[in-house]
Amino acid sequence: MKTKLCQNVGQKLIWGSVTRKNKTENQTYMKKLVLIGSLIFASIGAFSQQRSHSCGTDEHLQQLIQEQPATKLAKDKFEADVKTAMKNYNPEDYKTKAGSQKKATKYIIPVVVHVFHANGNENISDAAIQNQIAYLNRAFSNKNADSIYRRAGMFVTPAGDTNYFDYKNLAADAEIEFRLAKKDPQVNCTNGIVRIYTPLTNKGNDELKKTSVWDTKRYFNIWTVKQINKGNTIGIAGYAQFPFGFGGGASTDGIMVMASYFASNDATTAHEAGHWFGLYHPFQIATDSCGIDGDGVMDTPPTYFNPTSSSPLRNKCNEPRYNSCSTEKPDMPDQQENYMDYFDGVCAANMFTLEQKARMHTVLNNFRKTLWTPENLAFTGLDGNGPATCPPLAAFNAPGNTTCAGNKVSFVDFSYGGTISSYEWTFEGGTPATATGKIPAQIQYDNPGKYDVTLKVTGPNGTSTTTLNDYVTILPNTSSLPAGYYNADWWYQNNWEQQGWTFEYENPENQFQRFGISYNQNASMRYSQDPFNIKASVGSLSSLISPSFNFSGTTNGYFSFNYAFAQATLPSNVGGGNTKEELKVYTSVDCGKTWIVRETLVDGAISTIGTGSAAVLASNIDFVPADQTKWKTVTISGSKIPNNNNVRFKIEFKYQGGNNFYLDNVRLGLTTGLNQVALADAIQFKAQPNPFNVNTVLTYNLVNSEAVEIRLFDITGKEVGTLFNGTQRAGAQEITIEKQAMNLHTGIYLVNVKVGNSSLTHKLVVE
Repeated sequence: MKTKLCQNVGQKLIWGSVTRKNKTENQTYMKKLVLIGSLIFASIGAFSQQRSHSCGTDEHLQQLIQEQPATKLAKDKFEADVKTAMKNYNPEDYKTKAGSQKKATKYIIPVVVHVFHANGNENISDAAIQNQIAYLNRAFSNKNADSIYRRAGMFVTPAGDTNYFDYKNLAADAEIEFRLAKKDPQVNCTNGIVRIYTPLTNKGNDELKKTSVWDTKRYFNIWTVKQINKGNTIGIAGYAQFPFGFGGGASTDGIMVMASYFASNDATTAHEAGHWFGLYHPFQIATDSCGIDGDGVMDTPPTYFNPTSSSPLRNKCNEPRYNSCSTEKPDMPDQQENYMDYFDGVCAANMFTLEQKARMHTVLNNFRKTLWTPENLAFTGLDGNGPATCPPLAAFNAPGNTTCAGNKVSFVDFSYGGTISSYEWTFEGGTPATATGKIPAQIQYDNPGKYDVTLKVTGPNGTSTTTLNDYVTILPNTSSLPAGYYNADWWYQNNWEQQGWTFEYENPENQFQRFGISYNQNASMRYSQDPFNIKASVGSLSSLISPSFNFSGTTNGYFSFNYAFAQATLPSNVGGGNTKEELKVYTSVDCGKTWIVRETLVDGAISTIGTGSAAVLASNIDFVPADQTKWKTVTISGSKIPNNNNVRFKIEFKYQGGNNFYLDNVRLGLTTGLNQVALADAIQFKAQPNPFNVNTVLTYNLVNSEAVEIRLFDITGKEVGTLFNGTQRAGAQEITIEKQAMNLHTGIYLVNVKVGNSSLTHKLVVE
């Protein structure tokens, strides 16, 4: 049985009027220092609203330790150092400002807040940020402890006395103060707030942090987003990085909080800051947490927490004696007031304890000691000599900054950092070329190209100017490509980028890479599995976007591709079952400014190897499609393709933790007869064997007598020869291609088959 301690070694802890000093007896109740591996992301913040908890962290930690051995070393060193520093802990040292471990009168922490937004409510105001910093300072200075209540007649002490326990005696002024920085890393004037426009505010994670981070040894970085995406769960309130840095490193050290919780009088940020200072939950995330001492702090009683509950927070303010764990000795009520537990209501989130304070000071003196030094306070402008005010910062975006020639673009200002009295806009290549005011009129762009946009803002404290180079992309409003057959060629010449095909990624850490196995035995593009979300792939969208094509004169155009994919199983702590990837196909007629969904494959429908348990692969299996039976074909045709002279296609894949995804044989046809896929099906066209090194036989079946033309081309488009040109009767047909007779060399060839007004092109591989 695990025990929990009501007093420290050789020291006294007040239980009403009872005092215990027996060192041997006290040692019986000492907690073990156990760092909670499952708290690698320091999951939820607290406590004014119900929140979900982070997930998959145990598996993620194990993978990190396997792939990054330094993680385990850093964790072990942190445990050992903290345990050593806390060996002589005396609560009396932390009740006054003369604590024996202290290295500063007050620990002043420079703060920078990075606000990721998409022009919505998540672009929280300067006032809201300042209010949250004020709340942090109240929380860490014990100004919220008035709500702590006494619990009378709670339990029988080991000495046999019935008494009460007053947790208010343990509430500590942590003597930590948070201040928004006044100088940025380049020693420029700042108000400690950075604003960044990005649609990825809906998917906040460590990769997003890296796009805006200040030196984490000098600043406490706080990132706010609309939603957080950690692993397979979206919407947790916040998460932190522990002082020993596993899970990210310096570029991710800090805390991320949902903007809706980063507000006045909400304890989420205080909870996450506690994790950042090295504090843990007073429970181990497990089915039964009473039996495990998780936080390494002796004056926080262990509590029971069930992470699978639909209501993880508990409001027990009407139960002062609420005690979720009764097996420890002495048996004490839960410390509902502690910022690091998962309790809700007015009685919750009101205090840090004396020993939590000691632990935070240990971390500040050993792991985060650069932050509060006089030299760093001078560097960040917090030594009293920093600038009082700063000029405003010019900032803007255009959500639709890629469009066709002749269209208009709207611009949104989100300049910040002070009062702004005037705006001056300059639009290279636009009409009008200049504008004033916060919201300019829509700007028209008539000529294809890439254009700069500049905004200058002026306020009583000065002026700033921001120029975004090549920010607006204007494309031709009509495709110049003639009718014919096209594909994304990464299988031979590998010139798909030069042809105008592009991959776009929400998260560039994991990208499509050319792979030597494909639907047509040459090469495909593979999006690699990321089972432990090391590359933050889960929830990310990756897309292939085509160049523009003219379908205005076609009657049977098509867009088609092959793909292969296997789902994987999810851990039970995130719901279990199969991963739920999504595959969508879109079209656009305005150069990609807007997209219309034409095809959707979700859940089991996306799998190419079946949906039974045997077809769902474990994360340690590397799925490779062994033959064409492991591939599926997706074809968009008919009314799904706009009758337009400027049509683009997008294949979008949403990864959710499954296995490898393969994309190949992306092609389209601008035709007036049967489209390529329909013609191949109608005439039952085959080429066997393929690849071949002696000969291959083309077989097909004609329902009626038809004019037929069959020609062979090399990969450059040069005609090698005509195999047939004339009229064939209805029935089975056969054409033989001999390697030696046609002087064919090892490589890729294309055979083009025309039947009446329809045609198809088929790839042949000569060995």
